[in-house]
Amino acid sequence: MLGLVIYGSSRGNTKSVVNRLSDQLTFHVDIAEASSILDADPLTKYDLLLFFASTWGDGELQIDMESFFIRHHVNLNGKPYAICELGNYYGYDDFEFGALHIMQNQLEQWNGYELVEPFSMDSLPHKDWDSLNRWCELLNHNVEKLK
Repeated sequence: MLGLVIYGSSRGNTKSVVNRLSDQLTFHVDIAEASSILDADPLTKYDLLLFFASTWGDGELQIDMESFFIRHHVNLNGKPYAICELGNYYGYDDFEFGALHIMQNQLEQWNGYELVEPFSMDSLPHKDWDSLNRWCELLNHNVEKLK
């Protein structure tokens, strides 16, 4: 199983989370900043796509990730994906903001399917590492079932 992590990170917050993934995942992933992907064709060689981006403003997608989705159209042909959005969710009842739904809608239009439930990670004022670990365990479990 070969995965690709695609992330957008304007201030380094999402990048710091992505950098921990190699310690959490039991399968190999390559990592690419969304802004560095100029041609989407190489994405087809991966078995799983993982998207990490933060929510900005009033439920907006991080700019590098937004540009990625505007620039490319990829037919995922039923390929699995997983989404992690980062933001400040402490004290809110609704954990699903715009970034998650924007990415989810686009990936469904590209004919992908969700391998695991999306994860909204608290990242301000503290990163919720324990919840990230649990989500990665679920991801590992579901990847194992694909083999």
